[in-house]
Amino acid sequence: MAGSVVVFAGLCIAIQIFSGLADKLSLSIDCGAPTSTRTDELGIKWIGDGHYINTGQTSKVQVNNSYYQEDTTLRYFPFQKKNCYVIPGVARRRKHMIRASFFYGNYDNKSWPPSFDLQFDGNPWVTVETSSSESYYYEVIYAPKRGNISVCVAQTSPDQIPFISVLEVKEFEQGMYETKGTEDVLRRRKRVAFGATDFVRYPDDPYDRYWHPSGDIDGVVTVARDNMSFIKNFTDIPGLALAHAITPVSTNATTLTVPLYLKDDTYYYNFYFSEVLEAAYQNKSRSFDFLVDGEKLNDYGSIIPPYQSYWSNYNHRGRRLTAGSNISLVNTANASLPPILNAMEVFKLIKRGLANGTNENDVKALKVLQGSYKKLQSWAGDPCLPQGFTWDWLNCSTDDPPRVTELHLNGLGLDGTLRDFSDLTALEIIDLSNNSLSGQIPEFLGTFPQLKELNLAYNNFTGSLPASLASNKKIKLTITGNNITEGNPSPPPTNDNPSPPPTNGERNMKPIIVGVPLGSVILLHMLVG
Repeated sequence: MAGSVVVFAGLCIAIQIFSGLADKLSLSIDCGAPTSTRTDELGIKWIGDGHYINTGQTSKVQVNNSYYQEDTTLRYFPFQKKNCYVIPGVARRRKHMIRASFFYGNYDNKSWPPSFDLQFDGNPWVTVETSSSESYYYEVIYAPKRGNISVCVAQTSPDQIPFISVLEVKEFEQGMYETKGTEDVLRRRKRVAFGATDFVRYPDDPYDRYWHPSGDIDGVVTVARDNMSFIKNFTDIPGLALAHAITPVSTNATTLTVPLYLKDDTYYYNFYFSEVLEAAYQNKSRSFDFLVDGEKLNDYGSIIPPYQSYWSNYNHRGRRLTAGSNISLVNTANASLPPILNAMEVFKLIKRGLANGTNENDVKALKVLQGSYKKLQSWAGDPCLPQGFTWDWLNCSTDDPPRVTELHLNGLGLDGTLRDFSDLTALEIIDLSNNSLSGQIPEFLGTFPQLKELNLAYNNFTGSLPASLASNKKIKLTITGNNITEGNPSPPPTNDNPSPPPTNGERNMKPIIVGVPLGSVILLHMLVG
């Protein structure tokens, strides 16, 4: 399954603020848990998800194969098609790791693990597959364009209810996971500590990346450090991921081949080399070249693994690999010991670029509306993206960045006076009918340059039409079922000409269609029977 790793249910991952990394964003969110903070046996601080989302329902798993508490709760989303966590305070253009974990655990007693989409910042991420007995996690590394990160689960089938168990966000140090393009996205495929007998993670790795043990590999043996006092935690890799290495069974071998088992695609990779035997380094008896599919790729010459540090061979531009691709480490002429390999990371490289997100002025205007009406506050994340997952009460253009072109807020129980959302300058249709909005019809409703239809029917608006609407020949206006007077429209309110107080006249059931010059407004009398 592309982009995923299956682990037993107890092995969900966490991220924690760690010594010198305290100024970097670091969150471990236990979805569905109380908002109070708790510290686990590894020293990781967990917080519930209530500060980051206000939709969904919480539950506990029924099948508990978990070793860790964060696996036992989850948040599921039976209503909206897209539900989003929003993480504020993000450093723009700095590499961040997002990891989302999912353990179904038969929480709903249906024994039917669902499938659904995972998204970040308006970008498609992966289709999530779940299981009753195992935990799945997905990880992506990228540099956010805006000052927050959104992570969304999206329903793709009516009978498949999305959920999430754990969400983690970690900001990396400058220079980590550099790629040629600033908008490149890395989706983790493999992260391996060769020869390790257990997972390497926090606190040895301050970012709590999971370094998987390699398990049994034909034709190789494991060699371990003869002096553990030199183990250090480096910026790119924890020391324990370098404490072991694999090497050919025969000491006379001159080549170590590592099959990658990848699909045909473009990949970014890091390979790490550190000498585990002090005598071998002192004699400089280990020296080899790095080949991918037979092509020598040593950027800095042949590799002589250092003893108290590491050598990283990485491909920052991305390389096209095939399903049969492999890495070969081949001895140089003066080597007397076979090659070794300590650790590796492999990522699918997505070079299409990050979504720019919905127009920022449109986003700000939508926040004004959401701040006024609770019924709208369940929607978060990007309003228009990814395509096909627009908020239910919007329609958007396909421009880059997309613009909000339609507002469909009819029948949502909105009341009070209408807040100014005139920054939504691309609106073509506004439907506010069948609510309880009151006061005078605002002047700004007639100022949208592209507006074609405005439906205000069956609200509690009073007074007369503002000049911006009464004189507008382009807008199809419907105001049936409001207390709008039939006299001359009132001019826009000013300090010298304040708005008149609402009248208590009879409800006017006559729609006014504006599309003719001022003074020639046509009243259409409807017979209701």
